[in-house]
Formats: sequence, structure tokens, C-alpha cells
Amino acid sequence: MSGYGDITALSNMLQETNNGNEEEEAFSQAKAFAGPSSAVAPKPTRPVAGKEKKEEEGAGDIWSVDEVPDEEGLKLANTSESDTRAVPQHEIYHKQDVDSSDVYLGLSDKTPGSADCTHLVIKAHFPSHKLSDIDLDVTKNTLTAMSDKYKLKLYLPQPVDPDKGSAKFDSKSGILAVEVPVLEKEWE
Repeated sequence: MSGYGDITALSNMLQETNNGNEEEEAFSQAKAFAGPSSAVAPKPTRPVAGKEKKEEEGAGDIWSVDEVPDEEGLKLANTSESDTRAVPQHEIYHKQDVDSSDVYLGLSDKTPGSADCTHLVIKAHFPSHKLSDIDLDVTKNTLTAMSDKYKLKLYLPQPVDPDKGSAKFDSKSGILAVEVPVLEKEWE
């Protein structure tokens, strides 16, 4: 037995079978490239009057670029150019009601993440101010606290119930602490 002769004979035999089975080859190649999009016939596209301009601006965009403010635009919405008041130092804390069964036994579905928090606590620093100097407004999504020197407007990270909130002002440290409950059904 010669190895080279056997390989040559096998090669010739395969070439003869490949020439006769062009249909099977085409089918196997088509099968290799089959996917979900090949099962559905493509829909013919025809131009619709007036859509050419929208497609040029951004295909599939919900809003145009002019309608969406950038982050700087949102910061400018916080203070107008004529308003020279400074933004006070502030912090946002997430508060959660837990008891010993949550901490030690793990019997509830609560996690330490912010998704399971029940309240938001916002602390804003208004040094050398009195309570009567500060104007506070809390809505479902924003908090606004203003004085003669400071203006704070925040978009809250979660929707809150402004009617059930409470606010405390420590005149010694000049810290305004606002605690509002998170609306659970809207957060989920």
C-alpha cells in the first residue's frame, strides 16, 4: 500500500462526487447562512413624502437633537444667568426601615441596595441662616431650597410623596434636613 497513491485516488473520487452534486452544495451553503431574517421575505420599501428629511436628521430618533438638553443645559435650568446665588453643599442619603429579622435572620426580601429604601434624606448646608430665611418646595421629582445667598434645585433620584415629608433645620450647624418617603409603586 502506498500512502500517496491512496490519497490521490481519494482526492479524485471526491472531485467526481463534487461535480455531480452542485444542488446539494448550494443547499448546504444556504443552510449554513440561514438565520431568523432569512425566514421572512424582506418588505419592499417605498419612499413616503416628508419622511426623507426626518431620516436624514436621525433615523428612529424620538426627539430631535435640539429638543434634548445636555447635562450643562440641565445645570443651567437650575440657575438662570441673572441668578448669581451659589449652590449650597448638599448630600442625598437613602434610608431604609429594618428590624432585627432583616439584619440577622434575612427573612424578608430587603436588600441593602437603594431600590429597597423607604425614604430619601436630603441635607443642605445654609451657614449663618435662620429658618425664616429659607424657602423650601418639594414636589414628586424635585426639591428646591432657596435663600438670599443660596439656591438649590435637585432632581430627586426616585419619586417621593411630598405631602408626607418632614423638614428640620439646625440653626447651630446651618443644616436643613428634609426626609420624604419614596413612592414604592412607581419605583418598581
